[in-house]
Amino acid sequence: MWFNNAFIYQFTKPFDTPNEELESSLNEHLFRPCGSQDQLKQGWVSAIPGTSNMVHVAGKNALVCLKTEEKVLPSSVVKDALEEKVQLLQNERGQKVGKKEKQTLKEEIVQQLLPKAFTKSSRLYAYINTEKQIIVVNTSSANKAENLLAFLRQSLGSLPILPHKPDGDLIVTMTHWVKNNDLPSPFTFANDIELKALDEEAAAAKLKNHDVTEEEVQLHITNGKYVHKLALVWAEKIKFNLNEDAALKQVKFLDIVKEQNDDVASDDHLAKFDADFALMTGELNELIEELATTWTNPEEN
Repeated sequence: MWFNNAFIYQFTKPFDTPNEELESSLNEHLFRPCGSQDQLKQGWVSAIPGTSNMVHVAGKNALVCLKTEEKVLPSSVVKDALEEKVQLLQNERGQKVGKKEKQTLKEEIVQQLLPKAFTKSSRLYAYINTEKQIIVVNTSSANKAENLLAFLRQSLGSLPILPHKPDGDLIVTMTHWVKNNDLPSPFTFANDIELKALDEEAAAAKLKNHDVTEEEVQLHITNGKYVHKLALVWAEKIKFNLNEDAALKQVKFLDIVKEQNDDVASDDHLAKFDADFALMTGELNELIEELATTWTNPEEN
């Protein structure tokens, strides 16, 4: 159980729901597969596949999993069927089909096609840490993160949270780090960076496998570009891309971390999952806390 992305949210009021109550609330919103006329279904499933508990707990961390099942209807198929139906009606009536009727026809066609449509499913994980009072969602998509949180809010009745990010502008902070080679310890620069101008043309530069302290990067900054994405390494343990919205993407736990669980038998699925989750959350929570101490806007100090 290793997250490869992290959208992070901070509770604005203390979250102190007992794990038993969290389990009970999720059980009231379990996943049910799509019926013949359903286009999308969502619900909670066991945090560890093959077990019965919706919530998996390791220390102060509670892992949950939202499953989504969706019928796949290619837009081209719906469009072709709609055009054929509209043309048929227009030939019969000798007049054009109105916009409102077209929408009704489209909805009818979708309902007719749904029973024959293929389905695709996905699982989205998140964990709640009651000590740091944060929620971390394992996705690279802000929309998917917000969808999970909305479903969790529906399940719990309330979820007072805000995105975990600096008060100042993070692109200013990241630009300061690169421009002045002034990245706080224990962080070090990796070799990927994305810069973008703030004017209407928004000229951009994406450099991969590139020393971010080199003159070429400095020239981009001198010419008015700001750092919008920056690859970093934390304490020689985790490599990640820090985005302008404070999301962590392409998170990679390095060998020095994963080797700590080498003594856990890989054929014991439950023990391995539990050990990896406990190790992962411990390291990621510490990274999040230390990162938050670095991103006070340097131009305001």
